[in-house]
Amino acid sequence: MADPTTEAAPRVADGGGPGTTTIHDRVGEQIGRAAALSIEGVLRHRGSLGMFTGGEHPKVSIDMSRPHPDVTVDIAVHWPTQVTALCQEVRALVHTELARFTGVTPHRVDVTIADVIVGETSSERRVR
Repeated sequence: MADPTTEAAPRVADGGGPGTTTIHDRVGEQIGRAAALSIEGVLRHRGSLGMFTGGEHPKVSIDMSRPHPDVTVDIAVHWPTQVTALCQEVRALVHTELARFTGVTPHRVDVTIADVIVGETSSERRVR
């Protein structure tokens, strides 16, 4: 009868381990963007110069090569919005989702209100 302890252990070639996993920065950015957009009050928005500068919101920046990266999230919000509560919600969800999907726990998540969109509401009257 064979010894079960020797059969269960995987063989590793001399001089190396099983390999590495690399997560590209864009993956972390897409996870952060999707998390931010899932929160009510955060808007997908491209400013007037957005088509020239690539300024589309939400915009997420992260360096996934670090074990505990700093994350920056720039968002656009609709007026009126309780911005402090919204930023706390974005910060918490981006942190949670990055850790859940990638196993990388951010050191910090900084949220910036980059644009406030004022639109017509149903309570406004139009002048004829």
